[in-house]
Amino acid sequence: MSQIALNYAILCIAFIGNGLGCFFIIKKQVFRYGIVLIISLIITSCLCLLFYWMDFYRFVLPLPLVLPVVAISYSFLALFIIRFRPKRRTFPFFFITLTLVFSIEVFLKDFAGFISFKNGWDYWDSYSLYWVFTRFFNYVGVYLVPFKYRNPIESDTKVYWRLFLLIVIYACLGVYILNQIWT
Repeated sequence: MSQIALNYAILCIAFIGNGLGCFFIIKKQVFRYGIVLIISLIITSCLCLLFYWMDFYRFVLPLPLVLPVVAISYSFLALFIIRFRPKRRTFPFFFITLTLVFSIEVFLKDFAGFISFKNGWDYWDSYSLYWVFTRFFNYVGVYLVPFKYRNPIESDTKVYWRLFLLIVIYACLGVYILNQIWT
């Protein structure tokens, strides 16, 4: 499979997967989650265009093809955070979710060649932006989506804490490996 075909396959899989994820979350409460989706699509598109025009990153494929997929993907992340965030002990949930999402970005940049960073933009900027984005939409969700329309994950289970520990180890190994690659 050629590199361009791989990039188009990634684009299609991301669009279909994240679109279906948005659909299944929205159908729980169309009005409330729909408002969050619209807000997220607008903010994500504006931020993506702003950072693209500031020349912080470039995509292999043309921006008009990639922008809808980026908007849907980040919107799914926002909806997922709102729908499944535990009532208590939320840091492990955010850390697990964002580390796994960030791993996808590392794959897209370093292994698939789908995105390239420029002008000082790096992994730290992306990871920090994920945290700001998800925390912002966590607060948006508090006001727009009551708990009766959510399915919070139980944060008092052993599985939750074991997964958190596993992801902490995974993140430490990832930072070590990326550091070895850069030096």
